[in-house]
Amino acid sequence: MLTQRFRDYQNEGKMVLNEKELVEIRAAQRTFEGAYIRTCISSFSFALLILRLFEPAFYYIGMVFIFFGGAILGISTLRRRHNIDLLDQSKPFKTAGGYVVLTGFIAFATYTTLLFMVFYLR
Repeated sequence: MLTQRFRDYQNEGKMVLNEKELVEIRAAQRTFEGAYIRTCISSFSFALLILRLFEPAFYYIGMVFIFFGGAILGISTLRRRHNIDLLDQSKPFKTAGGYVVLTGFIAFATYTTLLFMVFYLR
């Protein structure tokens, strides 16, 4: 039923969803897209705080947080592009495990870099 509505949407340019389907889509957007965007914004904000309030020796730490925020923003964009197929039931469901592994790797690399930078701070 949802697949037929998705195909009608592709053909006619409008999609009519019932209340239950709308709640499900909104919850997915809040959970997945919102989490990435909130992480990105908080990372950029923390980087700005470091760059504005601390002395120049800490600038590289701020730059690491800018890199982290940009990477999370990139992952969010990629994930949003691939989520368009969620309503198409003719395609098999694919989990977001690759994005989770990529996000975990970037977070681990970021915090490892920060740990080394703090230890070797002049």
